[in-house]
Amino acid sequence: MKIAYMASESAPYASTGGLGEVADSLPRALRRRGLDVLRILPLHRRAWEGKFPLADTGLRFRIPVGFRMLTAEIWRHENSDPPVYFVRRDEFFDRREIYSLPERDYDDNFERFIFFQKSAVALLDVLDYRADIVHCNDWQTALIPLFLRHGLQGLGRPLRERTVMTIHNIIYQGRFPGSDFALTNLPFSCFSVNGLEYYGEVNCLKGGILASDRVNTVSRTYADEIRTEAQGAGLAGVLRSIGDRLRGIPNGADYEVWNPATDPNIARNYGPDDIAEGKAVCKAALCKEIGFAEDATPLVAMISRLVDDKGLDLLAAAMPSLMARPVRFVLLGSGQERWQNMCREWAQRWPGRCSVTIGFNSAFAHRIEAGGDIFLMPSRQEPCGLSQLYAMKYGTLPMVHAVGGLKDTVKNLSPDGTEGVGFAFSEYKPEALLAALDRALELYGRPEIWAAARRRAMVEDYSWEKSAAAYEDLYREALGAKKP
Repeated sequence: MKIAYMASESAPYASTGGLGEVADSLPRALRRRGLDVLRILPLHRRAWEGKFPLADTGLRFRIPVGFRMLTAEIWRHENSDPPVYFVRRDEFFDRREIYSLPERDYDDNFERFIFFQKSAVALLDVLDYRADIVHCNDWQTALIPLFLRHGLQGLGRPLRERTVMTIHNIIYQGRFPGSDFALTNLPFSCFSVNGLEYYGEVNCLKGGILASDRVNTVSRTYADEIRTEAQGAGLAGVLRSIGDRLRGIPNGADYEVWNPATDPNIARNYGPDDIAEGKAVCKAALCKEIGFAEDATPLVAMISRLVDDKGLDLLAAAMPSLMARPVRFVLLGSGQERWQNMCREWAQRWPGRCSVTIGFNSAFAHRIEAGGDIFLMPSRQEPCGLSQLYAMKYGTLPMVHAVGGLKDTVKNLSPDGTEGVGFAFSEYKPEALLAALDRALELYGRPEIWAAARRRAMVEDYSWEKSAAAYEDLYREALGAKKP
């Protein structure tokens, strides 16, 4: 089976979080299952800065974007497995950030990603890569099923591929003024209630959902949640309308990258059988790095994009009471300017007990996972989440708001500590978060129970192999499905 995997970002080249990590790990897991996989990505500035062995293929395409014809260059990562092709156009992708500045999205995002998607379709045709499945991810690739069907100019194309659309986060839909529809060059019939039109706007994700043979999201609970008016972000009715074409497939954790037994980024490697010593060394090294005293005070860790849906408002309300407890707090993240400024103020208010690093550093993220005691994820909504899976692998017990994939993966520690791997709270209230923290601190003071919970967390298996098998099943379903 041949899979063309399309994404707007991917680790290790350029990534903002979960989508980028999935776009790296899932194709490699599919290759291990024997599938033929090809990846197509934009050539972002970060890929250049990463000094990867990128080579110009010499391929050039003239891509229509509305009334303009723009040239796409095709580059490739030499000797990568699976193969990775990049669409280069510096005016679109040679930028400091992938999608937005701290204070606003890029104004030309619609144009940028129309260009990328059309270039990807053109590349499939030039390579004569006869994909069985084209796998699209989020709104930035959601128009590809329509370009595969209607062609780059909207004049038709011999459609032979089937399509799978993965929703990584329903909040991000790619909504743009209806007057911009002409940039797509699609037939005007596509701008309808049964297509891209959404209250007079273009809604890219809606169009991709309706045009794809199969749709999935990244956890079973989230698949149920987004079909409700409360959490469907305006698309609940659309998702209900496609019935069993929507599935939930949990993300996996890449244990080749996130494994304390082999991680080169941490102070000491360890496994389930020597966790106490390993964690102690890693915690001491992390505390020294961020300027904390090296003692037994519980260390609450958080690695997150600093955006609205990650629970920053909840944490802001709880923070004074949280810091009044016998804990220290370390945060790594970047995002919206107002949340970044708020977090900087925390570090100033509680020096020596609150460390905030704005930005992202992968090696530092590994050290936080290894050195923390409790890993906090207070997300308002969380499609799957990967950080809680990494935390469990490193023996750092997660404390989460029980939504989406967090509800699926973090089982509450029982009062006697004999079952469960973390602390989940159901109500989105500061009181609920603090009550979960108090439960965690009570069990932290019982070393035998805490050690057993850490070991249980470390041996949980959320490897990509299970998820890749589920995706292969979904691909086979799509191949046999009647076209939507």
